[in-house]
Amino acid sequence: MQEFYHITWTDVFVSLVLVGLTLALIRWWKIGLEKTLIIGTVRSFVQLTFMGYVLTFFFEQRHWSFMIGLIVVMTLIAGFEGARRQKKTPIPNYFLILTGSLFTTLVIVLGVILAFILDVKPWYYPYAIIPIGGMIIGNAMNSATLATNRFMSELQHRRREIEMMLSLGSPVRAAVQDSIRESVQAALIPTINSMMTVGIVFLPGIMSGQILSGVDPMIAVRYQIMIMYMWVTTTALADILVLALVYRQLFTSKAQLKQVNVRR
Repeated sequence: MQEFYHITWTDVFVSLVLVGLTLALIRWWKIGLEKTLIIGTVRSFVQLTFMGYVLTFFFEQRHWSFMIGLIVVMTLIAGFEGARRQKKTPIPNYFLILTGSLFTTLVIVLGVILAFILDVKPWYYPYAIIPIGGMIIGNAMNSATLATNRFMSELQHRRREIEMMLSLGSPVRAAVQDSIRESVQAALIPTINSMMTVGIVFLPGIMSGQILSGVDPMIAVRYQIMIMYMWVTTTALADILVLALVYRQLFTSKAQLKQVNVRR
C-alpha cells in the first residue's frame, strides 16, 4: 500500500484541465464568468504559493511571543473583515465587539484543545496553534457575521413587536430574545448540517487530506470528530457573545430601540 501521494508542481498544473473544463462549460452556456474564473484561478495559485512560503517561515519560529503576536494579528484582520461586511447595517463599536468576541472564543476553545485534548508541549508549538487557531478564527468570524446580519434583519422585521413589548415594561433582553434565538439558529445551520451528514454524504477536506497523506483512517476520523466538536462550540460561542453585545448598542439608556437603517 502506498503511504502517501506526493503531488508535484507538474501535477498541480495538470489539474488546470479541470479549470479548463469548467471554462468550456461556462462559455458554452454563456454564463459570463470566464474572466472572473481565470482571475480566481491565477489569484488562488499565487496566494496559496505565497502562503506556503509564509507558513514555512512561521513553522520555523519557536518563541511564544511570536505565536501570540501572530494570533492577535489574525484576530484583528478577521475582526476588520467581519466589521467591513456590516456596511449596510452599521452597528456602533462593531469592530471592537466582533474582535473581542473572536479573541475570547479563540482563547477558550484553543486553550481547551491545546491543554486537555492534544496536550501540546510547548503550548505555542506552531504546527498546532497556527492551523487550529486559524480554523477557530475563520469559523467564528463567518458564523458571527451571519448571526449579526440575521439579527439586524430580525430587528427590522420585529420592530413593532419589540417596541410593544418594551412599552409594556418588558426588559430589553426579553424583547429581543426571539430575534437572538432565530439569528443563532440560522448561523448554526451550516455547522449542524455538516455534523449531521459528515461521513455519510461527504468526507471533510481535512480528513481527506490526512488520508491522502498516509495517515491511518481511524486517526483521521478521531481528528475530524474533534474538529467538528470544535467548530460547533466555536460558532455557538462566537454568535452568542457577539449578539449579547450587539443588541445593547441598539437601545437607548431608556430602553428605546434606536433607528436601524439599512444602507443600499
